Amino acid sequence: MDLPIAIASGALFGLLGCVAPAVLFERALRGDATVSLAAGIATVFVSFLSLTVVLLVVHLVTSRHFLEFGISMVVSFLLLWGIEATRAWRAANARP
Repeated sequence: MDLPIAIASGALFGLLGCVAPAVLFERALRGDATVSLAAGIATVFVSFLSLTVVLLVVHLVTSRHFLEFGISMVVSFLLLWGIEATRAWRAANARP
């Protein structure tokens, strides 16, 4: 795997790994539907499992640029959740 491909695919898989919790978070942020704690725990488990499987598959297929792939995946994951945390903070501190 080449370096640009490792970085781009790591970022893509990092974002794909947080789709399920992000969808649930957006539903809770809008306040349209009630979100259960069990659904939140399930989406976190699905996210963890999918990211772990992706790392395992990439490690088994190729070990070249594995570190760059993993760093890119984690950075994109944390970047999305940093944006979501900022949106939640603004929503919580908004004046009625």
